[in-house]
Amino acid sequence: MATQIIDDGASLKIVTNGVPKFVLKANVVTVETLFNGKIKIDIGKDPLHNVYVDQATVDVPVNVSPDDLRDKIEAMLEPVSMAGTTATAANQLIQTTELQNIKNSVNSVNTVLAVMNDSMVLEPKLVDETEGNVIYKGYAVPGTAANTSVWAIQRVTNENGNLTYHWASGNKNFDKRWDLRREYVYS
Repeated sequence: MATQIIDDGASLKIVTNGVPKFVLKANVVTVETLFNGKIKIDIGKDPLHNVYVDQATVDVPVNVSPDDLRDKIEAMLEPVSMAGTTATAANQLIQTTELQNIKNSVNSVNTVLAVMNDSMVLEPKLVDETEGNVIYKGYAVPGTAANTSVWAIQRVTNENGNLTYHWASGNKNFDKRWDLRREYVYS
C-alpha cells in the first residue's frame, strides 16, 4: 500500500493507493511518532478523526525512519516566508501600497489612452507613396521619431484598381517602427 504525502499549499495531500485525502495545515495540532512506526497527524479532534500513516508505506517524501518522516511532515507545515501572506497590519500596509501602485499605473495608462483617442488614427502622420502601387500610412502621436517602436503602419496595395488594406504584423498595435515599414509582414 504505497502512500504519498504532498505539500499542497494550504493542505497536506495524503494519497494512498491513488485515493487522495486532504488535511488542512491550519487544523494540524501536532505530528507525532508512535511506538509502532506509525505517524499520528493530530487535527485537534477526538482520536478517531486524527490521521495515522505507516512510515513503512510512505514513498513520498523519501524518508529513512519514522522520526525522519515526522520531521519532513512538520517541515511541510512551516509557513511560507513571504511578505503579505499573513493578515497583519504591516502586511495590509504592504498590500495597500501595492494596490496604490497598480492604481497609479492604471491612471497612467488611461492618461496615455486619452491622448491616443480615435481621432489620432483617422489621419496618418506620415504617408509613403514612392512605390507606385503601394502606399504606406504611418499612425503615431505627432512628432514621433521614425525609429521608435510606437507606430501603427498600414499598407494599401492597388492591383488593377482594387485596393487592399493590410496592417504591419497583422494588427493596429502602436509597436512598429516607421523606418522599418517595408520589412514587416502585412496581413
